[in-house]
Parts: sequence; C-alpha cells; structure tokens
Amino acid sequence: MKRPFQEQALRKPSFAQEPSPPGFGPLWRSYRSRDGNCRGWFHFLSPEDAPWSISIHDFTMRDDYVMDFKPPSYLTVTWFKSIAGEEFSPYRKLKPNSIWGQSIGGPWRGVAHGSIPVQSVSIEVSSEFSARFLEREYGGESQNVAQAFTSLGRDDEFPEMKALLSRLWPRLGDEGRSALHYEGKVLEAMGLIVERSRRRTSDVGGAASAANRERIHDVVCYIDDHCSVDLRISELAAIACMSPTKFKETFKKANGKTVTGYVQERRMSQAELLLRQPDLTIEQIARSVGYTCTSRFSELFRREVGMLPSEYRKTLRP
Repeated sequence: MKRPFQEQALRKPSFAQEPSPPGFGPLWRSYRSRDGNCRGWFHFLSPEDAPWSISIHDFTMRDDYVMDFKPPSYLTVTWFKSIAGEEFSPYRKLKPNSIWGQSIGGPWRGVAHGSIPVQSVSIEVSSEFSARFLEREYGGESQNVAQAFTSLGRDDEFPEMKALLSRLWPRLGDEGRSALHYEGKVLEAMGLIVERSRRRTSDVGGAASAANRERIHDVVCYIDDHCSVDLRISELAAIACMSPTKFKETFKKANGKTVTGYVQERRMSQAELLLRQPDLTIEQIARSVGYTCTSRFSELFRREVGMLPSEYRKTLRP
C-alpha cells in the first residue's frame, strides 16, 4: 500500500490533517472535518511499504452520504460501533455493533445515513499478504480467503473479532504501541477469519445449488416488494418450489440470515426513511412497515439501528 488508499475517502468531505488526539501516537495520521455537512475524525495507520493498514472512522454527516470510490484490491474486516446505512452490489444493511467484511478489487458503493455517527475500526490487507500468511501458517490451506472475508457480516456474532477490533481504537496511554504490535493484531485477525472459515466448511456440502440460489433470489425480490405485509413461510416456499423446511434452510445458507431476520431488516430500512417525515407518528410508521404493536416495533428498531425510533428522529436535522 504505497499511498494509503484511505486518502481517497477524504476528497469529498473537507478533511484536513491535524495532530492526532491523545492515545493515537506518532504512527497514526489523523484528519478532521469541521464543515457544516461533516464533523469529526478519520484516522489511519499504514506503515511505509506495509501490506496492511488500520482505519478508524469517527464522524457524523449532516445528510445521507453516498460513498463511491475505487480502491486497489484488498480484503477488509470492520467493526461498526455505530452506523446506519446500506452497501450496494450486493445489498447489505450496515448496522451498529456488527462485523462486516469485503473483498474489493473494483468500485465500491454504499450510503451512510445522515445524523447517525459513523464510528468503526477496520483492518485492510493486500491479497499478496493474505496468500503469504496462509502459506506460512496453514500450508496453503483455505486459499479462498477472499470468500472468508466476504462472508463476514452474517448472522453469527463473531465476538472474538469484535473484541479484537474494538481494542485497536487507541486510548490514553496507548501512544507507545509499535508497528509490530499492530501487525501482530492484523495477523491475529487473519487467523480468526481463517479458523472461522474452516469451522464452517461442514456446511459446504449443503450449500445452495445454482438453481436453488436463483429461486431464493426470486423470493428475496418478492420480499423486498412486500415486506410490510404478513408473509407466510408456506407461501414463500411455494414461490421457491420447495418444502417449507428446505426453503428455510436454503434461504439462510444463501443469505446468511433467517427469513424473519431478513424481513425485519427490510422493514427497519423502510422505517428509517419514514421517520424523516415529521407528520407521521411512531404508531403510524409501525403500522406502515407491518407491525400492529408499536412497542414491539420500537424494540426491533432499537436492535437493528442501535436506538429507539424516537431517539433516531431526534438526531435528524430539523
């Protein structure tokens, strides 16, 4: 990583380099934005000629912000402490206290919703670095490490990775941490991802076939268009030409989450948009996205977004 690719993300918001806050130390580069649309920090650590880097986001956008840039090929794993938004191609919800992974070699697009803090810690590694790591530590096993990264962000919580990444956010007294310390954490993260991938290989034999994935894709499109109505498993299974049991198993393998989890995720995305309409009450929004019980809706929204609907509305710009 000759010139840190993270600098591309600083072109649109008006970030300017400033001395790092306490805890970060001389290895970190810190940028700060104070303009009307973006306020906060962006930090990254990228030793010269190192095939890895660590990034920390800690800012809030006033309006929804479309992220669209073309980084070099790299693998990334991120812990989102706080965020609300979506990734495109494939579509994935970005949620607080979640792990997200991606293998990127071309344009990446997503949107972060305004007024909600974007706070995250990421590790990025080059494909060459991952190949050397696998050869040295695993004798070349698990060659499809890119797929292992991409599968992150599914239903499993991956608490070990959350703990590792959260501890990378420097605190007062961490200024003396060396590049070797951070490289050790990068290697530890790689090991966690590979071991997780190996544990999940037992599911490969039952993975959805191409034909089944196409049927499940049709169901996903149907859910996207009808997520606010009562969706029955038996009806969705019929669309997929599967028994209810096979449908539920295949859906989870193809999407990394249950049918119920996917429907709730889509409903909460709709609710986020409706909460921007000040004339709508929380009860009206709950009913619009498919819930007759407002308290149940509020609890599910808090689980997905990290705050209650009323709290989310208060963060929005008047």
